[in-house]
Amino acid sequence: MKLRSERDRYAHQRAQFVSETSEHEMRVLYRHLRFQRPGTGIWYWDLITWPGSLAIRGDIGEGHIFTRTDDMLRFFDHGQREHEINARYWAEKLDLGRDSVKGFSTDRFTEWCREHAPQITEDDAMVDHEQAAIQVLDEHEIEWDFEDVESWRDYNHHFLIALHAILWGAKRYHAATARPEGGAS
Repeated sequence: MKLRSERDRYAHQRAQFVSETSEHEMRVLYRHLRFQRPGTGIWYWDLITWPGSLAIRGDIGEGHIFTRTDDMLRFFDHGQREHEINARYWAEKLDLGRDSVKGFSTDRFTEWCREHAPQITEDDAMVDHEQAAIQVLDEHEIEWDFEDVESWRDYNHHFLIALHAILWGAKRYHAATARPEGGAS
């Protein structure tokens, strides 16, 4: 028995693909920007855009995809001053949702204790996760609820670094591609 070649085995799918795509044209829809110090991969990152989305990946952050408008570099850069990120609003545009980049914050928990449990010392409040915070409150017999736990959360460090990288990169991209005033379009 003769074995069919790969070409023959999938002839039906090839024929359907060729038929369905015979009038397709190519359009370039994205930008891929890399920022890195020459000779090293430390702290490099890529900004990759396509209509309605922007992805950041690399040696900073944890990789995020944002979805909002056709030109996502303009979305991040428009009206933003250098180094002034908008973490709350931008987190709402994450594919995985804003809560995907939030975690326990020692600073937020310490602030909560100052307001709601002044008998807890700052040293006692210096914990690094939710369970430890709850244990401190239980040891001091402080009442709390799950809304309080939410107030102890903040955007994680790597997400905030990624936002700074996106804004910095978007500003650099727009500065490099800006047309001089009075120049041809």
